[in-house]
Amino acid sequence: MARPLKKTTSKITDPLDVPTPVTQDYVTRLLDALKAQKRLSITQANCLLAQARKTLEILPNILEINVPEGKELTVVGDTHGQFYDLLNLFEKNGMPSPENPYLINGDFVDRGSFGTEICFLLFALKIASPDSIHLLRGNHESATCTADYGFRDEVHDKYNPAVYQNFLFVFNALPLCAVINKSVFVVHGGLFTRSPVKLSEIKSIDRFHEPGEEGGELLMAQMLWSDPCEARGYKPTLRPFGCSFGPDVTAEFLAKNDLERIIRSHEVRQQGYSMEHGGKLITVFSAPCYCDERNKGGFLRLCGESCEVKFLQFDTVPHPACKMYFDQSGCRGM
Repeated sequence: MARPLKKTTSKITDPLDVPTPVTQDYVTRLLDALKAQKRLSITQANCLLAQARKTLEILPNILEINVPEGKELTVVGDTHGQFYDLLNLFEKNGMPSPENPYLINGDFVDRGSFGTEICFLLFALKIASPDSIHLLRGNHESATCTADYGFRDEVHDKYNPAVYQNFLFVFNALPLCAVINKSVFVVHGGLFTRSPVKLSEIKSIDRFHEPGEEGGELLMAQMLWSDPCEARGYKPTLRPFGCSFGPDVTAEFLAKNDLERIIRSHEVRQQGYSMEHGGKLITVFSAPCYCDERNKGGFLRLCGESCEVKFLQFDTVPHPACKMYFDQSGCRGM
């Protein structure tokens, strides 16, 4: 007599459970889930953030990136929680991959309502394929800015205060700047209130802190907060840190460090980008219709060994109805 078959039960695995390490298949599942406005569990969020910290903390303060002849590197500026606009950029320019690498130049969060989605996607991409995407710190990847401009409230609402603290732990591990083909310096904000500052000094900063007012922490703060101006020399700024620096300051920094150009972000540009300081400095800003402005989103491609610059633009796209974590009327300035 045949024995009856035993009933078996198979454990259903949540597709958002985070593998160690994160895989490209997981990135695809995560992207689909985030687009559909699904959220990670608290455990999943903390697991992904823990892997992100381990991936980032071993990197140097200055990323040294090589763009071979015949290849390109895409540079993206501020995205400020505009997740669906970032996805639109990826759709137009291709997803990050070893053949299509990206450098994202800070300010992933605040003001827009989807900073957690941007961070989770960028961190997962970085863990799964480190050479596909490079991430730099912006001034908004800090406790002070995220408390004032919406990201802390977003994380508390979608997750909890412990997840928010883990985000800050990851932000403190982000590299500060990059040098492309030993000629292009990429930093979120700009330069310093004293000269000369050599790359060797930036390499020695202990970056695993909040930006501050003394020593290496002050240099870090100025890199994240400063802005260019057309007047020569240094000018005071209304921002908490840094300065406004003129074309002579840019020229001196480049000469002292044997570099040719600076690429930075940090300020909205109506066309998504601008060339300043006689072409020695480029600003790129990648949040279209920022705070209900009518600006384009911009991004750059650096092409080949010479780092020839291609300028590209994109428009905003609709996003799902969402809770606002920051009053957009007070958006300008930081």
